[in-house]
Amino acid sequence: MKHLAFVAVLSVIALSGCGSTPQPSSDEILPSTSDGHGDHAHPMNQMKAEMAKLSLEDAKAVEQQHFCPVSGEMLGSMGAPQKVEVNGKQVWICCDSCQDKLLAHPDEYLAKLKKE
Repeated sequence: MKHLAFVAVLSVIALSGCGSTPQPSSDEILPSTSDGHGDHAHPMNQMKAEMAKLSLEDAKAVEQQHFCPVSGEMLGSMGAPQKVEVNGKQVWICCDSCQDKLLAHPDEYLAKLKKE
C-alpha cells in the first residue's frame, strides 16, 4: 500500500513539473495597450491624441521629430508638445521643464536631433 501511494505521489510530481512555475501566456508577456483607463494609456495612442490637438503642419513636425531632445521622452507622452525656437530652428519639447535646459545648452540638444 505504501508503495502504491509513493508511485501516485511520483506520478503527480512528474505530471506537474516538480515545482516548476507555469509559463505565462502570451497575453501576460506582451504589454497591454490599456490599463483600464482607455486607449489613451498606451504611449502611442496618447501621442496621437496630443498631436490631434495641433495644426496639421505642427503635428507633422512632431511626428517627424518624435522625441524630446532634452528628456528623450516620446513627444505627446507628457501632454501636448511645445514648440520652442532655438537658433532659428523650431524644436519640439515634451514639457515646460525642458525649455530652460534647451535654451541654456542649445548646441548639445540640437546635436541630438541631428543624429536622427
